Amino acid sequence: MLIQRVEKLRKILQEKSLDGFLVSNFFNILYLTGFKTLTENEREAWMLVTKNHIYLFTDSRYININSKSEARNPKQIQNNNYKTKLITPEKGLIKHLQEIVEEEKIQRLGFEGDDLKVNELQKMKTFLTNVELISLEKLIIKIREIKDEEEISNLRTACKIADQCLEEIVKTIKPGTSEKEIAFRIEFWLKEKGYDLSFYPIIAIDKNSAVPHYDTRAGNDEKVKKNSIILIDYGAKFEDYHSDTTRMIFVGKPTSEMINTYKILLNAQEKTIERLKTDNNPVSVDQFCRQQLTSHYSLATNHSSYSHSTGHGVGLRIHEFPKISFTSTDVLLLNQVVTIEPGVYINNKWGMRIEDTVLIKEKGEIEVLTKFSKKLLIISNY
Repeated sequence: MLIQRVEKLRKILQEKSLDGFLVSNFFNILYLTGFKTLTENEREAWMLVTKNHIYLFTDSRYININSKSEARNPKQIQNNNYKTKLITPEKGLIKHLQEIVEEEKIQRLGFEGDDLKVNELQKMKTFLTNVELISLEKLIIKIREIKDEEEISNLRTACKIADQCLEEIVKTIKPGTSEKEIAFRIEFWLKEKGYDLSFYPIIAIDKNSAVPHYDTRAGNDEKVKKNSIILIDYGAKFEDYHSDTTRMIFVGKPTSEMINTYKILLNAQEKTIERLKTDNNPVSVDQFCRQQLTSHYSLATNHSSYSHSTGHGVGLRIHEFPKISFTSTDVLLLNQVVTIEPGVYINNKWGMRIEDTVLIKEKGEIEVLTKFSKKLLIISNY
């Protein structure tokens, strides 16, 4: 699988007449090699793809002590053309690149223009004087849009884990339970079983649920009351792949307005998921979803159209391409995994959002990966 991903990149390099491509982004290195360093925000590894070789550059923390030519990684590419280069104080990335440029006669070298820092680029320009450096953006990120079998399997498992988690957590919610308690229980449940969060959960109770992306950590830690409405937006991570789900929970007796709004929102969300079967334009999918809501609501009154996008890609990161929004320039394609997450928000009162993670399959077929029930969920046994 990994070498196939590299070959997709090589094909693009050939089309662009490039002799090589330098990868600096943590997630793109992980995608292409399976190699992962400890910290995603620091430069602990680099990757270079040329016509004939794949080079991984990292330091002694990640090099196998017994074999200094091999990075410590169980998923590394098993290929004779895959080479690990040790970065030391005496021989850094630039010196390695100078040697490889000369050996492989590299004249045109691409790099991730949306990831490389200005000072890093300046240093390369200073020391790689005979090389034309070509800035390219979103090259590998766009390749990552289309998921292979291994990725889809990991995403399915992540969604299944998240479903199981919420099944258990819902049983613990009662009046007096706070937002942070619910978030902690989700995190504890996952970590106790050897998994992790996709992101810190958004747990928003009553008025807080009217804030589309409420920050639970920085919020007022609202507590569940007798007739509360609770928004839970969360995800589980499996083998570095994410799930993303939002569900609504009602405590006690929801008002008729709440029930009607939920039914309208659920209808819009499910119709939009169905729309993915026949519509590959994310802009029109976004518009369709909003129209489903506006046809039931006068949005000039208390109900406001959601300010966020209708959906986004999911993979090694919780937000990837394609984007499903009115500004999107993407195309919906086979084997993309996306979310559909419309919402209705009433200022200073309450809000609702329903979100599923969905796999786009053969034309006319989709698979909803998040299977936790969307039936009206009312907690009253307290």
